Amino acid sequence: MSTALLPGPSRLPENTLDDVAAVAALVDCNDDADRRPLLARLGSHGVIDLGLPGGDGGHHDQVRIIAELASACMSSAFAVWAHRMTVEYLARFGGQRRAALTDEVRRGLRPGSTALAAAFRAAQGLEELPVVLTRRGGRMTASGFISWASNLYDDAVVVTAVRDGDLRRIVVLPLSRPGLEVAPVRGLLALDATRSGSIRVEDVEVTEDDILDVSFEEFVAHVRPVFLAFQSAFCLGLASAALTGSAEPRGVAVSLAPRVSRLGTELDRLCADLTALTSWLDEREGVPPVNPVRLRLDAGHLAVATTQLELAVLGGAAYSASSPTARRVREALFIPVQSPTEAQLEWELQHSV
Repeated sequence: MSTALLPGPSRLPENTLDDVAAVAALVDCNDDADRRPLLARLGSHGVIDLGLPGGDGGHHDQVRIIAELASACMSSAFAVWAHRMTVEYLARFGGQRRAALTDEVRRGLRPGSTALAAAFRAAQGLEELPVVLTRRGGRMTASGFISWASNLYDDAVVVTAVRDGDLRRIVVLPLSRPGLEVAPVRGLLALDATRSGSIRVEDVEVTEDDILDVSFEEFVAHVRPVFLAFQSAFCLGLASAALTGSAEPRGVAVSLAPRVSRLGTELDRLCADLTALTSWLDEREGVPPVNPVRLRLDAGHLAVATTQLELAVLGGAAYSASSPTARRVREALFIPVQSPTEAQLEWELQHSV
């Protein structure tokens, strides 16, 4: 990601981007490509909690890191995004009772998994939460099903939402807790190394310490703009890499030069919008200067369009499954189905007041 697109110096530790790029092909196709060392590396340099109280820098610094990582390997950036969102939840709402856990996740010593797709759909009235909290005597247990989450390592902590009678609550659960059973999804396009899958929740013990001290409505209102901004960052990082690969088309591909220019202008516009949104996230004054839902939708469209353009510009050589271009095409194909899906984002825009 060039400095002109997201102003300011890179905060990534030295050689991190080169190291991520060097293993991108492995991450693309090998579910044993553990991303935890990357989380620990970022955490040890204090660049996984930017924009949070007690952290250094602002949200703009954090989105730049996610975008830079995505320009080298979008799947790695996705894993960092999922972890960074867990840091957001705990640092903002974890409270003193969870200080030790928050510190572990904040320093990248323990992976975080955000499992809130159903929560955001429930907040929009699209469905009810699929995990239910049951109280019997002085004991609480949760049962249900989480259809998708990532960073599902044995030592991960999962943040999800549960129904508690007429209330909805946000809970933090160690994945090692009895009753949480992961069903890994294999053979994903470019995402096998993200440890993604579903979680069956069967009579899992829940304590008061597992429930975050925030209302469901306040939680969603706070975290969703951050959630969408960070997702937009990895979309734009991927788009930037694809446009770099499309630069200076030759031969008959010069016919595509106007499209390269047009999409480059769109990238500049969306990066400016993301910069404005992250400035707002640091202050939270008034309404957001751009619609986070629209930004995320447009950024996703751009990532898909630019990777397809790169394929067209480079031609047959890029069609090899081992080429960086083909990897970026596979990475981009995930964006329309990631929650919130393209269909959900369109629905939300159509039904917004």
